[in-house]
Amino acid sequence: MKRTILAALCISLLAMSASAVDYTLGILGNANMDDTIDEKDIEYVEGVIKGAKVATNLSDANYDGKIDDDDIAQIGLIISGKEKELKIRDESERIVTLKMPLDRVVLARMGSGDEGLIAIGAADKVVGVSSGIKNFKPYIAEAGRWMDLPDVGYVYTHELDYEKIIELNPDIVFMEPQYVDEVSKNLPDTIPVIAFSLSVPDTQKVISGLKMLGVMFGKESEADKVVDWIQKYDSIIEERTRDLAPEEQPTFYLETYGDWITFGSDSGDGKAAAKCGGRNIIDDVGLFPQLDGGAYKVDPEWVLKQNPDVIFRRVRAQTDLVSEEKAKARILELENRTGWNELKAVENGQLYIYVAEMNLAVANIVGRCYFAKILQPELFSDLNPRKIADEYWNTFMGIEYPEMYVYPAPS
Repeated sequence: MKRTILAALCISLLAMSASAVDYTLGILGNANMDDTIDEKDIEYVEGVIKGAKVATNLSDANYDGKIDDDDIAQIGLIISGKEKELKIRDESERIVTLKMPLDRVVLARMGSGDEGLIAIGAADKVVGVSSGIKNFKPYIAEAGRWMDLPDVGYVYTHELDYEKIIELNPDIVFMEPQYVDEVSKNLPDTIPVIAFSLSVPDTQKVISGLKMLGVMFGKESEADKVVDWIQKYDSIIEERTRDLAPEEQPTFYLETYGDWITFGSDSGDGKAAAKCGGRNIIDDVGLFPQLDGGAYKVDPEWVLKQNPDVIFRRVRAQTDLVSEEKAKARILELENRTGWNELKAVENGQLYIYVAEMNLAVANIVGRCYFAKILQPELFSDLNPRKIADEYWNTFMGIEYPEMYVYPAPS
């Protein structure tokens, strides 16, 4: 007799956290909610069917509203790479059905998987790209060999070319979560749109995204190589800084996309710098209202009173870090702010500008290595962030990064 457990998944299934890892692979069939789909998921579903395990929101592998032997069969197909469909829970908590294999990809938003696809060796699946990738990240477009591909417009200015996307007949369209509903409404139901973004300063989210891409494109081993490389350096940072006492950690002020705009350790660039051996002066202050995206607009006088040991200022790619002359001019401009000449960071040569991209996507670990090296130079005397950055771009992107990452470069 076929064993079945009826499940109203949206109401009654328990969303179980994965205790063994810090991220969960959001693919239906990952029943035990870890970072991979394997025989353990089959065992877990068998336990659910027998009543020994509680169903999770990824247990229903074929998404038919019940947990049964068909889910075990689907998991087996995913493990063997023979699945005809893959159902994923995307970043907007939408269940999206993908017809496999994925041979035609449209990247309708920069940062929505571009570096990840190159890193795992799936760049050749892309048939159309956002103009944002070509205009603002041309080195990524060149690394993926996408400069000559059709342009599908720019979603930020509401100029996405839906006719072109339809004409390209993609198997999947990658889009940032905030625009996924808008884009989905303007495309036929036959073209799946996935809310997916690797352009984040969050190592664990990047790892989870890479794992997802690995399964989606049959590149699990390639994705694992990138993940192992990231975790190697992330582990070094974590192990060396976790026991530092507060007095051993210099204070820092991190200014991001605008003057006097900063992030705490729970969001934005502040998350990339968190647990790298320093204390963010905005953490737990409570003086300033939080803006969209988790940022804070701080008072210049307050920054002067905090007198941080280190100051970081983010700059856009293809601007202040394309040459030493421009970098020096930007540093001088910052030093000339009212009262900054008396700050410890300025007096001690600890004012740095850094390119935004070093904290985002797969390169996120590069940013963390730079922060760690600057904040704890003795602890990380053997760490060479520039070498690590070059290793990333040469090994996984296949290009030389065209500008500096940080100025002045930490010694």
